[in-house]
Amino acid sequence: MPLPVEEYEMVDQLPVELEAGPSIHSPRNSRNSTSSTSSTSSVLFDEIHEYSSKAGHEDESFNYSPLFQRVLHSYQGPSRLGKYWCTIIGLACIGLWVVGLVVYAHESPLKIISELNKHPTIAVSGKNVTLNEYSAKFTNISLTDYRKGRYFSFREPITWLNPEQQQSSASEDTDGGHYLTRGPKGSFVVRQIDTDYTKDFISSTQFAYKNNFFYVEGVQLNPNQPWDLPRTPHIVKTDSLKQWRHLSFAIYWIYRDGFFSPIQPPENLEKLKNPDNPLDAEVLDKLHFAEFSPNGDYIVFGFNHDLYLQNLESGHVDRITSNGSKHIFNGKPDWVYEEEVVSDYKLFWWSPDQANLVYVTLNDTDVQEYQLDYYVKDRVEVGTQYDESEQLKVDNVNQYPIKTTIKYPKPGTANPTATINNYKVSEKKSTKLEIIHPTRDLGHDFIFYSGSWIDSKNFLMKHADRTSKILKKMVYRPHDSNQIHVVNVQDTADYNGWVDKMTPVTVVPGKDGENKYIDKIVANGKLSLALFDSANSQNYSVLLTRPSEWEVVSSSPAVFDQENNFVYTLCTIRGALETSLIGIDLDSEKRAKLIQITDIDSEGVYDVEFSRNGHYLNLNYAGPLQPWQKLVNMNHLHGYAQDDEPSNYIARQPYINRYEAFQEKLKDTNIPTRVYREITIGKNLDNTPLKVGVIEILPPRFDPKRGKYPLLVNAYGGPGSQVVDKSFKIELEDIVSAKLDTIVLIIDPRGTGGRGWDYQAAAKGRIGYWEPRDITTVVSEYIAVNKNLIDEEKTAIWGWSYGGFTTLKVLEYDSGNTFKYGMAVAPVTNWLFYDSIYTERYMGLPAENKNYETTARISQYENFKKLKRFLIMHGTSDDNVHLQNLLWLLDKYNLNNVENYDVTFFPDSDHLIDFHNANSVVYDRLMYWLGGAFGGRYQ
Repeated sequence: MPLPVEEYEMVDQLPVELEAGPSIHSPRNSRNSTSSTSSTSSVLFDEIHEYSSKAGHEDESFNYSPLFQRVLHSYQGPSRLGKYWCTIIGLACIGLWVVGLVVYAHESPLKIISELNKHPTIAVSGKNVTLNEYSAKFTNISLTDYRKGRYFSFREPITWLNPEQQQSSASEDTDGGHYLTRGPKGSFVVRQIDTDYTKDFISSTQFAYKNNFFYVEGVQLNPNQPWDLPRTPHIVKTDSLKQWRHLSFAIYWIYRDGFFSPIQPPENLEKLKNPDNPLDAEVLDKLHFAEFSPNGDYIVFGFNHDLYLQNLESGHVDRITSNGSKHIFNGKPDWVYEEEVVSDYKLFWWSPDQANLVYVTLNDTDVQEYQLDYYVKDRVEVGTQYDESEQLKVDNVNQYPIKTTIKYPKPGTANPTATINNYKVSEKKSTKLEIIHPTRDLGHDFIFYSGSWIDSKNFLMKHADRTSKILKKMVYRPHDSNQIHVVNVQDTADYNGWVDKMTPVTVVPGKDGENKYIDKIVANGKLSLALFDSANSQNYSVLLTRPSEWEVVSSSPAVFDQENNFVYTLCTIRGALETSLIGIDLDSEKRAKLIQITDIDSEGVYDVEFSRNGHYLNLNYAGPLQPWQKLVNMNHLHGYAQDDEPSNYIARQPYINRYEAFQEKLKDTNIPTRVYREITIGKNLDNTPLKVGVIEILPPRFDPKRGKYPLLVNAYGGPGSQVVDKSFKIELEDIVSAKLDTIVLIIDPRGTGGRGWDYQAAAKGRIGYWEPRDITTVVSEYIAVNKNLIDEEKTAIWGWSYGGFTTLKVLEYDSGNTFKYGMAVAPVTNWLFYDSIYTERYMGLPAENKNYETTARISQYENFKKLKRFLIMHGTSDDNVHLQNLLWLLDKYNLNNVENYDVTFFPDSDHLIDFHNANSVVYDRLMYWLGGAFGGRYQ
């Protein structure tokens, strides 16, 4: 059975009992130490150090030592003992004392003290918590080491080879399980699971072309040829320039037998044919993408929003589309589709027989533009658009900002419109497809959410209306007509939900060339897996998972293993804070039988990368203990599982992620203790407990008897998101806990993910309502339960992006009662300023929802005056959460005489705030400002 996490219920400001034991966040629970020395504070944070000195707690008497108390209690004994027995026990104590003196004479006092400090158990919220080991001789965690990557567990990059890509040489082992990874000095090598096989694919990432040097950044192996077969073409990428979150521009090359030739649009090929033409920065065009066809005979690539097809045998390039412009996107998402719909760089899909290429054209003509100004960047560093203004530099300075625009739809304004087209390779011709609606139309601005070829006869699509309320499954059969037919309609009102980003469906081979597929559906308010017998099935034939208290993880793939007739996926069967790998046996005699693959008796957060056929698994354990990575042969696992638990087979596999090196790196480090809680704050509609996930971080050398601690709260809170889980992490919150001797809470309020639609649907129609209420409730009750622990004048909350919005809403709602300080980075301040697809998914249209005027914006400005102080920071070139959000709010503050805040702008930084060292500065600023707040600077 799953181990319970610690719980307590919020009731009437009174301390209440916790229900279970804690989960301890520590990779070092068996380590011994004899260390003892002080560490110094970073010189970058002198004032933080000054605060830490002032706030340091005096050591209590040895009488309060937990170890001393246990020994004392053991000697007290029942009060009914007679004098005779007391005398005997007294003599025994004297004898033990003499022995202790002898031992003490041979032991270092520091070692004995160190043993006392190792894993002490203390009471927090009325329940015992075992702390991570502390030693004054250990290194304290710091931002400096964080930036060096000291606290990140290495993860080996794994790209599994398909059976067709296995090596060609008959002398080599052809048992499969090969994968592409990085070798010494960034080289690309092919290795094999469970063997020492290693062979270079590209040994040096630097190559010369026309007297210029280029550096390989990425590789695509030919999908249908052995990777080492002579004359086999592969694709490599160089010189990438980020555009948005997933999109970039780059130079792509065909790599064959050690030689590189650039992939270019036809109009540029003539320049390259001239051997005397010098190669300058303008000769090679950067493409949107380049990708093989299923059989590796063609490469489809994008340039200036048009699609091209290159025949690898002849080298000939055909232009599939010719209307690409800043308004028309062919086979490529625009900003809002890339961010909110597909999370990918492409909008095209090859049929398995590579006879048809379906692609989406997005028309942004009516979508309004948002202008971005760049004050420092060079023109070549601006990757957002194609018609940015050219500014001449004077003394290496732009006299005028570089101006560019992006098509950015906002709630209630015009959205991009999508058309679906099919390019028949044999005819070299594109045809626009017609959608046939037997029921109500989704509107001209419907959202194309996903597309998948179930087989070469059927292309399955999912469309939704612009507010993501209605989802339609549609099928295009290229051999029948150019029409798209609706096969299923789902109304998300059935579970008070919405349509969101989705993973591709999973194809299950069938008979006569028509396949089945597995898809995620909502059943009884939980995300589940279901089997559909064909692309044209109106309903599923088998519900593969029947969760009541758990669900399938929304971002998890569903992988079909034909050889073992299994489906693999991740689920929350152990609880909302964990993910487990399960297998579903599709055997006809025991259909839909669930098999636990990862250990059901141990806590764990897992993610997976399977080979295409499901035979090999890259399994990553993310916590709560030290992360590890293992490669698993699923055929061997199934054989082993005949006599034993699959998790025991996994336990026998070797680590591949430098586990021991990371363990050694953290061996002598004082790490705060993470405790995972589920806190009951009320009841659901069915009278079951309404629980909120919380991570509690306790500083190193935490002792409730040493005095009161500052409290920092972090939250994100976005609908369907989840930040509270049992992953091993050392991040800003942990560093604050250690550096500023602070207790930290990380909270997932109502409306977030991982707990089914009853919980998630709380965000429907009222962004900004439950986030501040749940967070304030949890924190105020936490303070009440732990009155002797928390300094109520040193309480703060912080967040980034949606978390910045949540932070401001909490400060607005709380009015300085619970929180005295706040820090918001790149916050949304009014959801009318954010993009339409994300916002309308939860809020609907502005004309139909009055909450846009209240909960979905910052509106009670007077309440901010009751805070001691707060901080807001933003990048000036944020394409995601526009600077308009902050400037609008600052104007409202001016009108209402709100002055108790600080503002920092980061020139030319986007939503990540990382241009010109900005990412280091933003975290330094957070630490410095918070240290000042807790140190009394803003009294």
